[in-house]
Amino acid sequence: MNGLREYAIKKGLDDGSEIAKLESFFDDFEIKSILEQVDKNRIKRYIWLFGGIISLYFLFGSLFFGEVVTINGVTREANFFDTVMTSSVFLIPIGLIYSAIVIFIFRKKIEGTIKEKILTKLSKKVYDNLQYDSGRKYAFGEIRELRSSNFLNGYERIDKIEDSIAFTLNKDGKYASVQGYEIQTSEVRGSGKNRRRVVTNHCYLLKIRLPSARINIKNDIFIKDDRSDNVGNKMITPIIVSIFIAMISWTITKIFAIAVVSFILGFVIVYILYHKFNGRNRIILENLEFEKLFDVHGNDQVESRMIITTAFMDRLVKLANKTKRKYNFLFRDNVFYVKWNISSGYLEVNTWKKISSNIETFVNWYIEMKEIISFLQDMQILYLSKTDSKFIGTDLTPPQYETMKDSDLNSINFGFGNLGLGNIGIGNFPGKFTLK
Repeated sequence: MNGLREYAIKKGLDDGSEIAKLESFFDDFEIKSILEQVDKNRIKRYIWLFGGIISLYFLFGSLFFGEVVTINGVTREANFFDTVMTSSVFLIPIGLIYSAIVIFIFRKKIEGTIKEKILTKLSKKVYDNLQYDSGRKYAFGEIRELRSSNFLNGYERIDKIEDSIAFTLNKDGKYASVQGYEIQTSEVRGSGKNRRRVVTNHCYLLKIRLPSARINIKNDIFIKDDRSDNVGNKMITPIIVSIFIAMISWTITKIFAIAVVSFILGFVIVYILYHKFNGRNRIILENLEFEKLFDVHGNDQVESRMIITTAFMDRLVKLANKTKRKYNFLFRDNVFYVKWNISSGYLEVNTWKKISSNIETFVNWYIEMKEIISFLQDMQILYLSKTDSKFIGTDLTPPQYETMKDSDLNSINFGFGNLGLGNIGIGNFPGKFTLK
């Protein structure tokens, strides 16, 4: 791929050997053949799409051309303009349906080929035993538990679970299983004509499980990126606006100005009290750079400080600054979870662009996953493991990983918003079904 080296360096990958590995991967004959086949499918799609619409137009046009029409009391043969207008009545709805079918069929061919054949191979370059699945094969459960603990926002429906991964992390002879996947949820807000479906979570979740931890964390420890207790900074703008409104109001009527000021002050007091109450379990760690980016909450100061060491904080700051992501952590028992929000096009194949553009998406994923794994290793996060011996399943056999159970999925509603139909104005056809 032309420009891959420059793009990787631009994205912060400064390791020459890693860049060479990426270049070698995309220069591989098999990978090139897959990409060439994908490009052929893109061309076929355009032929079927535009060729089919043109054929439909001539088909309907031939039915009406030359017919006798009466317009404004004048009877004559239908001309080209009359044919276009008459055909459009039938062509628009039929053309939209035809386009949707063609786009859906070829999207599956293009996206499925890239994800299943290329990302599966690229995952081995990220980490030697990393397993990738475009669906939910390696997804773990506990979604309800993460929601009830407010690690995930509330939702009514899970729209998608995909791009799952799993691998065994090895550090100094100690092991941990890592699983992750993309999840998007939504809920309906408003009422009547104002009802709309709103995305409440769109993030990537990681679960790191230590099979034999010497410390079982008794009280949940949260690392949040929202800095919600920084009340001062959040209240500067409302206070300035209220002063400005009060000054204008004073010129109109003193009573109205006093009412405005009283309302604003009451709001500020309630806001401050709420956040002080909400942040009562905040852990102060005396690391200014870390506290600019994160808040830590937990019920046990000693236990929290055992986990969140100075080295951990410094490395997390470095990770956040390099990837430009906002990370959230939850430590519980012998497991900890990592969450970061992602964009709507995360790891998606744009079937309307050249393959070289999509390769950049995969390079971004490669770099980010490398950084995450490097973070886990640098922090020697496996210090929680009390054994140096390998546990059963390090060859990535199914018993090593926890998978979603029926109880996790039986009442989850999925929306059919990923068919590619919403991009042509037909809508996302929301629906629901139960996975068995």
